[in-house]
Amino acid sequence: MSQKPPQTAKQKNQLETTNQFPKISFTEMFWVFFKLGLTSFGGPIAHIGYFHKLFVEQKKWFSAEEYAEIVSLCQFLPGPTSSQVGMSIGLKCGGISNAFAAWLGFTIPSMLIMIAAGYGILTFDGTSITTILHVLKLLAAAVILQAVISMAKTLTPDWTRRILALTATIILVANPSALMQLFVLGAGIIAGIFLSGNKSTEIQKTESKSKTYSYSSFVQKLGPVSAIIFVILLFVLPILAIAFTSPIIEIANIFFQSGALVFGGGHVVLPLLQSQIVPNGLISHTDFMAGYGIAQAIPGPLFTFAAYLGVMMPTDLPAWISGIVCLIIIFLPAILLVLAVIPFWDSIRGNSSIKAGLYGINAVVVGLLLAALINPILILSLKSGFDIIVILGLFLLLVFSRLPVWLVILGASLAGYAWSFI
Repeated sequence: MSQKPPQTAKQKNQLETTNQFPKISFTEMFWVFFKLGLTSFGGPIAHIGYFHKLFVEQKKWFSAEEYAEIVSLCQFLPGPTSSQVGMSIGLKCGGISNAFAAWLGFTIPSMLIMIAAGYGILTFDGTSITTILHVLKLLAAAVILQAVISMAKTLTPDWTRRILALTATIILVANPSALMQLFVLGAGIIAGIFLSGNKSTEIQKTESKSKTYSYSSFVQKLGPVSAIIFVILLFVLPILAIAFTSPIIEIANIFFQSGALVFGGGHVVLPLLQSQIVPNGLISHTDFMAGYGIAQAIPGPLFTFAAYLGVMMPTDLPAWISGIVCLIIIFLPAILLVLAVIPFWDSIRGNSSIKAGLYGINAVVVGLLLAALINPILILSLKSGFDIIVILGLFLLLVFSRLPVWLVILGASLAGYAWSFI
């Protein structure tokens, strides 16, 4: 009887990589993110907190280090940070189809709300709704606080990294601009390289805990193609908008440029869209601000505001189709960038210099989340000292109870409704 030839070291490494790959079905990925799209209130930073609780603490698909790498990388990319983090999770856990499933599931709930709002079905007036939304904002603050503490335990285990995280927090609280975020992240990389000189053993130990992700040859080849398509559309659409007086081309150019050139997520893209759409007469200021308010109040990515604008603007298409088209166009740059960057990043993340940079940038991510919790979330959400008690109570409930997050959200909503009558 013939014996199988012994495996080479390379074959064993490939087998280990395959066994470590978290294979998730398309359907499961879609439903996981669909539930997140229904329950993730509070904007992109809160979404990152919800993702951390689910994928790091509960499902354990990723280590804290891996998750921090994804977050920091997506912070560097223009576009909707939380959606890009979601797509990156899907890409790592099943390839392009799962990246699409993650984006679709997370986007559909708020897209449907915004399209319905465009048709005038929804209104968010009234004391009860206002109170419920206020309580949900406080819950989002509690979720972020839990994520910051949990990530800090893993990513800032020594005083060197704690000081680095606190320094980032102080800088970003004083100046929370998207440009300053990029500066702090870049400084974190440089600081990590200089501060990690005597930490090589510890860095190697941390790296060994992380899963190694393999991609099909199709995904690897698609990366450069996605980057080329991104660059072509970025430069060709403005030329076409000037050459042809077509409302469709003009709108496509506005939404693609907004999705491709905005840093800082949805909170930044909303005023950017206003400056390009309202002065052109494509939508009235009153209608724009009505949709703006709804987009701030609902769960899911703020970029779905594009669906509302598509319904309201003249595009010669049925209103709901126009909404979907505008939504796809504004998300297209983010999708192309994730497909181009994430596989390339995973192929170089084992480099010693990059691992040294991650030593600092992971600590900076903790500081970034803490800064966002303070400004703008707490500054804009706190109306009284009682709100602090509510946040702490919700935080303790999240930490010590075994209740699923959706049940906590439901309970907070009902409590907010009852509170409105007091």
